[in-house]
Amino acid sequence: MKTQESGNLRKGGKVLAEKLIDNDFVMFDLEADSSEEVIRKMADVMEQNDRLIDKETYVADVLHREKVSGTAVGFSVATPHAKSEGVKCETLAFAHLKKPIVWDGREEVSIIFMIGVPSPAAGNRHLEILASLFRKVIYDDFREKLVEAKKPEEIVSLLEAL
Repeated sequence: MKTQESGNLRKGGKVLAEKLIDNDFVMFDLEADSSEEVIRKMADVMEQNDRLIDKETYVADVLHREKVSGTAVGFSVATPHAKSEGVKCETLAFAHLKKPIVWDGREEVSIIFMIGVPSPAAGNRHLEILASLFRKVIYDDFREKLVEAKKPEEIVSLLEAL
């Protein structure tokens, strides 16, 4: 049995660090009409899996970050993210949209990586995660594997080394 204890999972007397991404944070055919709707739906999943202290604080921080500088990065990919007091532990969520939407008012996206890291303790962890993602996203074969994946395990396998 798993129980929450100080940001770690306890299983059989051993404390295990929480994974950045797991099957519960992978969404296929997500339906949304706006970037804000995508962000809210992905935050719902993070909240349901006990990764957030305060969902509304986290969502507000992500939306603020979007206003400061958009997170569409090319290749049909967006990376909304925030360091936030609303985040319990670092988390990467993935969504493949059912149909592309315009992100930042300029670019169509269909692949979303949403990152949440606790503030202020996280330092630059969000930048490390983003850099690792960017090193992979630039490759066509990586993006093709993301789009062709049918099971959460496939996405987790592609991303677990971040």
